[in-house]
Amino acid sequence: MTLPVLLVLGTVATAIAMFTTAAIYRRPQRGLLILAALTPLHGLLGILPLPGIAAGWKEGLLILTAVCAWLRRARTPVPHRRAPLHVPWWPAAALWLVVGSVSAIVVFGWFGLFAIKVTFFFIAVVAVMWFAPFDARDRDHFVSILMGMAVLASFVGIGQLIVGPGTLVSLGYEYGREVRTSGGLLRTFSTFVQPFPFGLYVMLALLVGGAVALAEPWRRRNLAFLSLSPIMVVAMASSIVRAAILGLVVGMLWLAVLRFRSLFLPLAVGAVAVAVVIPFVPSISRVFLSSSSLGERGAGWSDIIDSILVHPVGLGLGASGAAADRMSTAQGVTFSGVSTNYQPDNYYVKMLLELGPVGLWLVLAIFITAVTWTTRLAWTLPGRDGALALGISASLIAGMVASLVATYLEIFPIDVYFWLFLGVIGCAAAQHDASTERSLSGPAAAGYRPTSAST
Repeated sequence: MTLPVLLVLGTVATAIAMFTTAAIYRRPQRGLLILAALTPLHGLLGILPLPGIAAGWKEGLLILTAVCAWLRRARTPVPHRRAPLHVPWWPAAALWLVVGSVSAIVVFGWFGLFAIKVTFFFIAVVAVMWFAPFDARDRDHFVSILMGMAVLASFVGIGQLIVGPGTLVSLGYEYGREVRTSGGLLRTFSTFVQPFPFGLYVMLALLVGGAVALAEPWRRRNLAFLSLSPIMVVAMASSIVRAAILGLVVGMLWLAVLRFRSLFLPLAVGAVAVAVVIPFVPSISRVFLSSSSLGERGAGWSDIIDSILVHPVGLGLGASGAAADRMSTAQGVTFSGVSTNYQPDNYYVKMLLELGPVGLWLVLAIFITAVTWTTRLAWTLPGRDGALALGISASLIAGMVASLVATYLEIFPIDVYFWLFLGVIGCAAAQHDASTERSLSGPAAAGYRPTSAST
């Protein structure tokens, strides 16, 4: 690029950064909403002419939002602050953070900080909400963002199927890295870096957005989302991520059993369609029903179980998966295509390998506590918040299932949304309790006013 063009781009970028910073400072919740909106587009950085430092935008945005939230909260008088965020799962998460961080530093030294960042960084989302909780309007905007970005990503995925891998490579994507095939079929990745986050993201959107939409199907946004859901399912399936398909089915069953009986019909239709199509399309059956990858994973998992007898406290946080890749990159190792680090493709096995039975127990404790809590909230929270709680509980169930065949909580942006979901519903629970207390106390609560950071 010529110098004048660079100067113009720099000026525009600076103006956008200043405007965004001012907007986030006035209302820190906007920072988290921007994070939710932009994380699905992170994969586009691979074909944009931007410096490598641009990949750190998400960390920078979250740190900026956290600072603004703390400053705004610190300036707010205590009597006018909102009720605290509800986080009943925090003891397990705090212990997991401590055990994992100590393990990473003891085993890998300062390089362990990269493993800590990959595993725990986005828990900061919940800390931001503690200082700047989402109100009902924020939660509604968050759901709209989730729905809209999932629809956009799905259409991009369908477009990738139409144009084919050759066009994608010509755009700047790398074959074998972003552009992958399975059984001769292109694995769509949409605006993400790989098929896995794309498939899992659409799965989450279908479950959470679907629960909210089914609760108010007459609302135009929700009606549009429900109408486009079949296209989203096709796009998700085109990523050939079995974890997403399995998670979606189990999550829909959860929603159907607890509230939305109408979901049994599309589940039955889908089962019949699969039973009819697969025998006549061998390529699809070979891709989705192949047992070779599962056999390879099982062999690795059995070796890990044997290693626990030798290393009962694990090999250290960051010994495998994306965390290991990040540490290797920091040490100067470059990968040409597939990573050379062990990829367990099972988050429970990963925790067992890295932190031993204690790490596995803590992750299960977070999941189980969160599922129990959100399921209870689905019955106690009124209106849209109740539907949102039910959708989040379904996403957690789906995540637990997907973790059996994917390193679920270290896949970006799935980790971001995991903590966003818990924080968002925690805000709803806290504000509902505060509202109930005010209604019971009557005039004594008349002095309550929302904070400037929360309105």
